[in-house]
Amino acid sequence: MLDPTPTCTGTGDDAVSHNTAQQGFTLAEMMATLAIAAVTASMAVPAMTNIVTNGQRAAATNDLISTLHAARSTAITRNEQVTICPSSNAEQCDDAQWQDGWIYFIDSDHDRHIDTNDEVLGTTNGIADVEIQSQEFERFLTFRPNGQIMVNTIAENSGEMLFCDVRGPEFNRSLILHVGGKPQLTINKDPNAYTTCWTT
Repeated sequence: MLDPTPTCTGTGDDAVSHNTAQQGFTLAEMMATLAIAAVTASMAVPAMTNIVTNGQRAAATNDLISTLHAARSTAITRNEQVTICPSSNAEQCDDAQWQDGWIYFIDSDHDRHIDTNDEVLGTTNGIADVEIQSQEFERFLTFRPNGQIMVNTIAENSGEMLFCDVRGPEFNRSLILHVGGKPQLTINKDPNAYTTCWTT
């Protein structure tokens, strides 16, 4: 029959029980660990949000720049007028905002609307969590066969497009379009120029 009495080795103060319990975390130590974890998480969330929002803004900017380059190149190589306009349905120019999507096409009759004789060259779907505003190119912009930009008249041939998001004016990016038609991206924009850009 087995003896249930714990066995010890050594004598006197040197005796060591084989049943010595393992020590764990105290309640205070666990609370301190949880507090540190909470602080770390609270610091990580804004950083991750900035990364995601920067990515969305960069994607919107790159998509529009790609369209501008393609439209300008087509206007030159085909000796045609090419128009880009906001479009919410990827079929017609409408009252949409640029962030709702856009479409570009051969504007054969120069009326800035897609007609039966116009050739659609490409479309871009809407972009989430980014606003794109322009005072000069609110409804359309056109590339002439020489590659230059035209708005309403030949004399109106430059402007900019502002990219903004919920974080505020310090995160705005401005796409400058000069008469030659090549876009230039700048980091900052005067917040007073576009007071309605992401105000909600």
